[in-house]
Amino acid sequence: MAIEKIRGIVIDVIKHNDRHNVVTLFTRDRGRIAFLSPVGSGKSARMRNARLLPLSVIETDVNMRQNRELQLLGAVTPYEIWRDLYFNPVKSSIVLFISEFLNRYFRDASPDPTAWEFIIAAVRALDNMQKGLANFHIWFLIRFLDIAGIAPDLSGYEKGDSFDMRAGIPVVDTALHRDILTPEETRLLALLSRITLTNMRHYRFTGADRRRLLDRLLRYYSIHFPGLSSLKSPDLLSEVFS
Repeated sequence: MAIEKIRGIVIDVIKHNDRHNVVTLFTRDRGRIAFLSPVGSGKSARMRNARLLPLSVIETDVNMRQNRELQLLGAVTPYEIWRDLYFNPVKSSIVLFISEFLNRYFRDASPDPTAWEFIIAAVRALDNMQKGLANFHIWFLIRFLDIAGIAPDLSGYEKGDSFDMRAGIPVVDTALHRDILTPEETRLLALLSRITLTNMRHYRFTGADRRRLLDRLLRYYSIHFPGLSSLKSPDLLSEVFS
């Protein structure tokens, strides 16, 4: 048994039984870890639960036991204080989407320092943003493609090309298989490859277009990471940004 300080971001909280929740963290040094966290009652329990909201960044001391499938989560201290994430309904919807996406993506326990730094910076930016929120989740998915190692190679793109989501490259033949983006969708993908936190507010999409972009991006992810199929939160985003 060894006491270890863990720093992590909350990506999932589910009920385990009447006394415990299972809190899943993506941690800086250990990757994904699931913890048992007491539910409790009273003021201290409410404070603890408030520190374990989706995308909360915390530190905790844990008695790491090699033979325990679920580690016991110790006292929780906020590492980052989010000022607006949980009070702005639009941001809260984006938070639920990102946390569900990350929970599905990080299925193994491997640490990923590059992903950690990006996620913390992205959530910090979301907390501080006042404009352009409707495109934040699109920007997040586009930028995360590099971290996931599946960024499209659009160097050979020409107007009128389609995009092969399995190969990750533009193509002319649209009859190769069913995972092909149309020329218009491919044009939007090429356009989105230049999206940044600074310019995202200038990308004008209808609610239907934004949902279609999100569907195609998640389809692309799911081809390469099957665990990312059938997310529930995109429906909520569609309602918010319709």
